Amino acid sequence: MSAKKFTIEVEPIGKRIALDSPVNGLKAIIDSGIGIKSVCGGKGTCGKCRIVILEDGGANAKLTATEEKILSREEIGHGIRLACEQVFDKDMVIYIPASSLTEEQKLQITGEETGMRVDPVFSKHFLKIKPPSLSDMQSDFGRLKDALLEKLAMEKSKNQAAPESLQVSLDYMVLKYMAEVLRNNSWEVTVTLRDGEIILIEGGDRTGQAHGIAIDLGTTKIAILLVDLLSGKTIAKKGIMNPQISYGEDVMSRINFAMQSEQDAKKIQSVTVEQINKTVAELAAENKISTASIIEMTVVANTAMHHIFLGLPVRQLGLSPFVALSDTPHSIKARELGINITAGGYVYMLPVIAGFIGSDHMAMILATGVDEMQGNFLGVDIGTNTEIVLKSSKGIQSVSTASGPAFEGAHIKYGMRAAPGAIERVVIDSKTCVPRIQTINDKRPIGICGSGILDAVAELLKAGIINDRGKFQPDSGCLCMDEKGKLQYMLEPGAFENNNCKKKELIAQAEKNGQDVELLTCIEGSVSINQTDIVEIQLAKSAIRTGINVLLESAGLDFKDIDRIIIAGAFGSYIDPKNVVNIGMFPAVSLKKIVQVGNAASVGAKMVLVSSVLRKKAEDISSRARYLELTIHPTFTDNFVRSTLFPGPDEII
Repeated sequence: MSAKKFTIEVEPIGKRIALDSPVNGLKAIIDSGIGIKSVCGGKGTCGKCRIVILEDGGANAKLTATEEKILSREEIGHGIRLACEQVFDKDMVIYIPASSLTEEQKLQITGEETGMRVDPVFSKHFLKIKPPSLSDMQSDFGRLKDALLEKLAMEKSKNQAAPESLQVSLDYMVLKYMAEVLRNNSWEVTVTLRDGEIILIEGGDRTGQAHGIAIDLGTTKIAILLVDLLSGKTIAKKGIMNPQISYGEDVMSRINFAMQSEQDAKKIQSVTVEQINKTVAELAAENKISTASIIEMTVVANTAMHHIFLGLPVRQLGLSPFVALSDTPHSIKARELGINITAGGYVYMLPVIAGFIGSDHMAMILATGVDEMQGNFLGVDIGTNTEIVLKSSKGIQSVSTASGPAFEGAHIKYGMRAAPGAIERVVIDSKTCVPRIQTINDKRPIGICGSGILDAVAELLKAGIINDRGKFQPDSGCLCMDEKGKLQYMLEPGAFENNNCKKKELIAQAEKNGQDVELLTCIEGSVSINQTDIVEIQLAKSAIRTGINVLLESAGLDFKDIDRIIIAGAFGSYIDPKNVVNIGMFPAVSLKKIVQVGNAASVGAKMVLVSSVLRKKAEDISSRARYLELTIHPTFTDNFVRSTLFPGPDEII
């Protein structure tokens, strides 16, 4: 007798999940195609996958020890549970709050572009072919090839170059549809040739049209550009979330997931491919372009995303000494990866540099021109993994720092990605304690994103609300206490208007009278920053500062010797350089030396899409770049510990 089937109704999405046997709640939701946050990859440590059990006595639903530790008494009473801790084993109705769903983000898709040389990796040729007859029974491919070779010889002779012998091959999928295209277009077609291989045949003269896709495949975000391959212009672009985020916020969580089985490795690869295909199809349709006419795609990514996208083993990335499977460039048939562009088209992957230095770092170096600069230059691409490059007289040296996802809003109590309602700017009045905030789209504050967190910590330090060790100062008069007796700083101005926190003057008066002042209780649910949040930022900024220090030590340089600091990446576009210095992520430096260039990796991906010369240049840079492993550097631990400290009051700009 077969096991009883049951259904999970998911609100407010209106989706039903049919199950044949008991399944972990998080797995069931993800497998159904619903994007739910899971920073820890289902380990029950992040608390982001909150759901509400609406039926079957939600408040009395099974409660695990992990949930009891993470959830408040009020949440438990309202039927809130963690999807990763629940087992769906009977009919039920659940509600997924907006805070648990993956949201579309405010995303910096591209960065600054300079004039780039267009030197296509392909060529297009319009052919008028003599049709076959009973007296001329040459094969279709034979007559097409003869016409193509004749055309190539004529083109070379016009350029006063002797014709070169060329072996022409034909992609198998192109061979299958060639007969129909030839006959439907009266034997007048355009052939696209790539390295001697015919990868596309189109009816009529299409020599003036060629399209490609450039992708920056980030751990959190994916930037996709539709590009005119003949002019080098970006036609359209979109930024989307990497759907792999449901399998873990950071690369190690995803590596661990992919290591579990071939099925899991395929699953985490396919969700990204499906999302890329969907977005490429949308871009093409919006611009009246057929995906079948897109002939090339370039993808840059960190090493883990690179390997997962290509379906390569990742076990060696997850185990010491964390080496890449391959550090060479790859040109792979798009269809072998499941990518929907022209049948014979290719996906080109720039080489990765090391286990934690990927081709996105290589693309950033190419786009910013760091390799050609005279002097000492730092390039910092801030993200979940922050890659840093130093160009000096000793050449190109790079490190990768595990800055973690705190700057993306993860591991922060009220942290969220850059979406409407996220606090993105904070300024604190040190006299009144009251913050002034700016939210994305001027919506009511519902959380805080990376740039807001960085601002808030810098302002807390400047106002004396935390000290150089990051500890809250109760005598600042700006703090309140939560239900567990922990100190918090409220980020919503209304909290102060409601006298939620004791003001400095009250504390001063009480101390004068020898009285103790008991801080008031924080407003539950109001956006705030707690001590744990500050520690997360300390660890993240310390990792980056340590990487910079080790690079400088290796090159025998002092920070004052640096001529320019280039901040790249989507997050780097929104941060305030002054606050980067004020929290000690960078040593004290003139702000004039800091330049923000946006998402340089996507620019680099576009550069190698439109130019074969730039591909060779990027491959050359990759072979010259030297990777430094931070953890074995003799001063790593000392640097990291020192870098957790914030600057003193006299060092704040």
